Amino acid sequence: MIELKNITYTYNRDEPSARVALDGVSLTLGDGDFVGLIGHTGSGKSTLVQIIAGLLAPPSGTVAVDGTDFADYKTAARELRKRVGLVFQYPEHQLFEETVYKDIAFGPKNQKLSESEIDARVREAARRVNLEDELLEKSPFDLSGGQKRRVAIAGVVAMKPETLILDEPTAGLDPYGRDELLNLLKELHGDWCRTIVLVSHSMEDIARTVSTAAVMNGGRMVMRGPIDEIFSKGDELRSMGLNTPQISRIVDGLIKAGVPLEHNIFTVKAAADSIEKLVRSKQ
Repeated sequence: MIELKNITYTYNRDEPSARVALDGVSLTLGDGDFVGLIGHTGSGKSTLVQIIAGLLAPPSGTVAVDGTDFADYKTAARELRKRVGLVFQYPEHQLFEETVYKDIAFGPKNQKLSESEIDARVREAARRVNLEDELLEKSPFDLSGGQKRRVAIAGVVAMKPETLILDEPTAGLDPYGRDELLNLLKELHGDWCRTIVLVSHSMEDIARTVSTAAVMNGGRMVMRGPIDEIFSKGDELRSMGLNTPQISRIVDGLIKAGVPLEHNIFTVKAAADSIEKLVRSKQ
């Protein structure tokens, strides 16, 4: 479990261009959580996940890992980096090795594992993200965009992080690649990575993937709860420049028009199931 309490962070502190990114943010990530982190651009999402991953040191606030409060962030950061894997937005831009195998192996090598363990990690991580064995000896720069992204994710997954954080992982992908990646995250959760944080501005991705969500606005954590509870607050979300999933708005419009569909529908599948149920009841 990772617990952040009253975390603040200001870019360019003590300068005229100073900007507060986080203002007293508290967040608990429990073992087994699958959390969606929502917020418009500039809300503080990316800053928060970098602190969780041990990459940015907040000037104030406390961090606890598995119930142990750390007196200083430097000590906490060492522990966080052992446990947390962060996949940045457009991670394929960070590929640099001459083969897919070497790129995936980079993290495990830095963990100073044996060659046999590194090999096992690389092959298992590749399998987990649906990369065929024959791709391992290819250059990552010869792969498709979706394959490159899976290579980058495999490089983080190969380090076996307890918590996996992905910052806008579906950005720039076509619908097929988006579906494939979201299904991959569901497969990784609980089995390979016990806790996953999905950072996204796509309400559709959040609705179909996570169980709970946390909403950032103006550097503050303004909501946290089950996904149906979050999306039931459509007016509040819209006031922050966010929205409910498009299918929810369509269903709400049908309900207002007199179609007796179920409320709190957030995915296309749930809408299809509700329509099918209605049709059968009329037969």
